[in-house]
Amino acid sequence: MSRLFRPEAVAHKNQRLHGTVVLANTWSHVALTIFFCAIVIALIVFACYHGFTRKETVDGVVVPDLGVIRLVAPQSGVITSIQAKEGDLLQVGAPVFVLTSERTSAKGATQAAINDALSSRMAHLSRELEQQSIQSGNKSQEINQRLLNLNVSLKRLDTELALQRRKTDILRDLSANLSSLATEGSVPKNAASQKAAELIEQESRVSALEGERLSIQRDIEALTALRSDLPLQSGREASSLKRSMEELKQQASENEAKRQIVVRADASGRLAGIVVDQGQAVSGEQRLASLLPKDSQLEAELYVPTRAAGFVRPGTKVLLRYDAFPYQKFGQFNGQVREVSMTTISLAELKPAASAEPVYRVRVRLDKQDQPQTLKPGMQLSATLVLERRTLMEWIFEPLLGISGRL
Repeated sequence: MSRLFRPEAVAHKNQRLHGTVVLANTWSHVALTIFFCAIVIALIVFACYHGFTRKETVDGVVVPDLGVIRLVAPQSGVITSIQAKEGDLLQVGAPVFVLTSERTSAKGATQAAINDALSSRMAHLSRELEQQSIQSGNKSQEINQRLLNLNVSLKRLDTELALQRRKTDILRDLSANLSSLATEGSVPKNAASQKAAELIEQESRVSALEGERLSIQRDIEALTALRSDLPLQSGREASSLKRSMEELKQQASENEAKRQIVVRADASGRLAGIVVDQGQAVSGEQRLASLLPKDSQLEAELYVPTRAAGFVRPGTKVLLRYDAFPYQKFGQFNGQVREVSMTTISLAELKPAASAEPVYRVRVRLDKQDQPQTLKPGMQLSATLVLERRTLMEWIFEPLLGISGRL
């Protein structure tokens, strides 16, 4: 087989004109290589361990953890007296405000006139009750005296009746004897008839005395029954008078309640936020002041929009900035989420001038409350919620992770 090229041509091409290339190794090349490798490694480490923190800024307010008790006016009226001052520690039932709903007419104060009339009627009934008690006692004494007199009369009548009966018996025997003698002719018939007439007269006298005795007995029985019924009758009359007095007292109490109303503390706590002054007219259910329950702690109530609520949970760190204490001077304060509401609420329900965007109510425990500045309920604040933290590597590969998750 013939060759394509001559051996002489091939040998000529294999000869090098400048000899073998020799690369010289220097320390600068090694140093640069190590330097750039270190930079790449550092960037990889930085991307793996350093990243960005997602934050959300929301608004809120300082509130007590046990809530705020609202003291309201039960009805419209005028504040006549304020019994406590801002910051006082009150016990349950302590009077705080005194209101009056006094109405006036051309003749003067209407409620006062009604009270005077009711007091006059109660005084009249009280006098009637005393008189009724005196009359009952007098009547009892009168009945007892009449019974005593009737019993004396009855005893006297019994004695007289016994004598009359004895006399009648004697006349009856005498008349019988005279009648026998007259029949025999020993005595005149006129004498026997006269004795018979005397006997009839004495028997009639006995009948009269017996009728009188029966009448006295009936009077005694009637008075005895009346004496027995007297306490019951007197009690009924006294009860009726007392019932009328109680009704008048109830009317007076209701009238006084309408006229003068005392607003008392519903629980033990510290009085705060008095919004009325003495002499001010108020309407029914109008807030007069607030009561902070005893032993309550202040916390922050945040209103987190739904777009930022996904990663908010108990324990989430919060940075707080109070509007009353500029953070440029006083710095930020730490807190932790204590509670997250289960459902959303409308911000307009809490703040009438706010938008109707639904929010979650988040309660934040304040890590420190012993600052030189005193926090007060109702202070406005803004807060930064530390939601999540991602490294640079996660941010870089997030699209790829999302694609793999969909695949």
